[in-house]
Amino acid sequence: MAAALAASALLPPAAEPHAQSADRLELEKVEILLDWKALPTYAGFYLARRIGAFERRGLEVKFAETQGALSSAAMIGEGRQYCIGSSSGIATAIGRSKGQPIKSLAVYYQKTPTVIFTRTEDRIAHPRDLYGKTLGLVPGSITNEEFRALLAANKLDRSKIKETMVEWNAYALVDKKVDALIDYDEMAPSELIAEGRRITMIRLSDFGVRAYSLNLIVNDAAWADPARRAIADKIVDAVQEGYNMVKERPADAATHFSNLFPRLAPRFVDRSMVTVSQQLSGPPTGIQTRAGWEATIKTLESLNLLAKPLTVDEVAIFN
Repeated sequence: MAAALAASALLPPAAEPHAQSADRLELEKVEILLDWKALPTYAGFYLARRIGAFERRGLEVKFAETQGALSSAAMIGEGRQYCIGSSSGIATAIGRSKGQPIKSLAVYYQKTPTVIFTRTEDRIAHPRDLYGKTLGLVPGSITNEEFRALLAANKLDRSKIKETMVEWNAYALVDKKVDALIDYDEMAPSELIAEGRRITMIRLSDFGVRAYSLNLIVNDAAWADPARRAIADKIVDAVQEGYNMVKERPADAATHFSNLFPRLAPRFVDRSMVTVSQQLSGPPTGIQTRAGWEATIKTLESLNLLAKPLTVDEVAIFN
């Protein structure tokens, strides 16, 4: 009973146990915070629920959304309503340096998927081609910090690039209000390509921005409690199962995801899921290494984005 009460700190406040048959154990209710909308980027989470990966581990999972990795890191750090969820490697390290009690449990994207995308006819194919152009930035997005990293890595003069604030969509580029936008490859860029539009992408990872991206983080207090740690470990395993489906069978993953979210254009989901699958290729799903975190921390230190120096063990949990 004590373990069950301790585990309830991961649960929504209003959650009540539901009646189950005598031959079936009651599922633990858990709410996971995702740092953006239900898009293929987070397919591993949604597919884990669809294929029963959470349920097989005794969990009944719901998802909540917030706007951006920095917001997610802060909310999980507060630990009031959410103790586990997705963020990005950069947001996790920045948050930890500010005293947010969070650590990374798993890293799904070994490199940033962020791209600067432009209309192909404008012939912008290199970071220096942005000189004299207008770039749209989204307020509060972690991509703004990644843009700073791109400038530093390529010794670019920021004053030579015009910047303006835009909404979380690609309308500003389509309507020619800006010359370029920045987003994850599998989000707005894939949507435009699925619509048949011709765009060119500058991949930040190809131009010196070395940092972990999509990851799973946990609140320190939750991890310190044995019962809640057990729940977190189950979430890690279940989400890994979901992302392995994306990695190994992106077409099947796209079909499942489209059934879950029919409002999304099937062509967009198909293309986006392939892009996510490519992001997952390479190391075992979810693995994080000391070398990977050292590179991420070094990138942030070079930009003076850390409030204080960090060690790898302060920002990541290695099981």
